[in-house]
Amino acid sequence: MNCYNCGVIMNRKNRSVEHIINASIGGFRKGYNLLCVSCNMDFGRTIDYELGRQLGVFGRLLNIALDRGEHSVSSEVGVIDCERAIAKICLNYYLSKGYPKKYIDGVRAFVRGESSCCAYYYLPVDDVLPDDEVSHIIHIHGGGGVLYAYIELFNMLNRVIVFSMDYTGEDIDVTYCRDVVVGKELVKHMTFRLGRRELEELKGSPPVADVRYERLMKIISAV
Repeated sequence: MNCYNCGVIMNRKNRSVEHIINASIGGFRKGYNLLCVSCNMDFGRTIDYELGRQLGVFGRLLNIALDRGEHSVSSEVGVIDCERAIAKICLNYYLSKGYPKKYIDGVRAFVRGESSCCAYYYLPVDDVLPDDEVSHIIHIHGGGGVLYAYIELFNMLNRVIVFSMDYTGEDIDVTYCRDVVVGKELVKHMTFRLGRRELEELKGSPPVADVRYERLMKIISAV
């Protein structure tokens, strides 16, 4: 297998174990044969660090055991690097499921800081959460000419990551969900479907304050 970032052939000495969702925010599931040790460390010191710095506080407030790491932080990290880390989570999950690499070029380039953003704010209006659930969700949808990932972190940070607007592969509808408070995977079915028009409309839509943040803070206050 090749590292999806640098392309080096991985072996026992240079392959790494990659958390699909960062351990610094309560991620548990792991992927293998995704990144070499060098690339894993590079991402860990930069974009992954920034994601943990920005979101790790919610895990601590929820009393979740977190891996805070000992990485040094680059002077270049910032808001866009957090978005890159979110896209990397979706890329990790997609590849861990064995789906074709031919559709990852745009997302991979964004994760590496080589292209414009492919991460857009989106909040499903029809998906209602149980009152006490705090979870991380990744959903991959492929079909109708589009391929995208939807992600929720702490059910509060919601993004769509666009992989392809010219998708011709097999239909995909797969979801991973883990309740980070009780430490249990949940069965989750996402009911919304986004087509080409809806994905185009997401571009340029800024994140907005919504009830999901207020909901999370209410749950934290009850812990």
